[in-house]
Amino acid sequence: MANQMKNKLMDYVMVDNVFTPEECQTYINKLSHNHWQPHRWYQNTSSKYLNRKDFNVTYDVEVQNMMRDSVMKFAAKYFNEFRDCGDPEDQFSGVRFNKYEMGESIKPHVDHIHSLFDGQKRGIPVLSFVGVFNDDYEGGEFMLCNQKIDLKQGDCVLFPSIFLYPHEVTPVTKGTRHSWVLWSW
Repeated sequence: MANQMKNKLMDYVMVDNVFTPEECQTYINKLSHNHWQPHRWYQNTSSKYLNRKDFNVTYDVEVQNMMRDSVMKFAAKYFNEFRDCGDPEDQFSGVRFNKYEMGESIKPHVDHIHSLFDGQKRGIPVLSFVGVFNDDYEGGEFMLCNQKIDLKQGDCVLFPSIFLYPHEVTPVTKGTRHSWVLWSW
């Protein structure tokens, strides 16, 4: 399959289970003690997204390091399948952890944001990783190119960050959605 010509947008999307339920619960427990802050849109984002309540975010180097090997194994699988879409030597952002409470969502957007890594090593995202630590919530569906991507506990979806891949999380209607994101450039 790696040598076949891809001709549909969704051909460049990969979903896989990256973490066990036990690992996911460990990450949720460790992150529960963190200070969470409201998500903020990046400076070059359309003004229609600014000053709205989305969800809360936090960062945690310890949890990120615990996740690293499994996430890099998944990235290598993607890079092996799509040799022209990335390389294991690419740069990766830090992991951002997201917590969506009832009524919270993120509107359709793309991740090809020039100011995403201000203050860090510079780069423009070319691949987006979105994963979930739990699936015991209602609503909070991950939509990519207007298609629902069914993510179960421990799953990650990996896709190009460019304008052809708008994505969103629909409002959570019950429970709390614990997720994570990172980008490579």
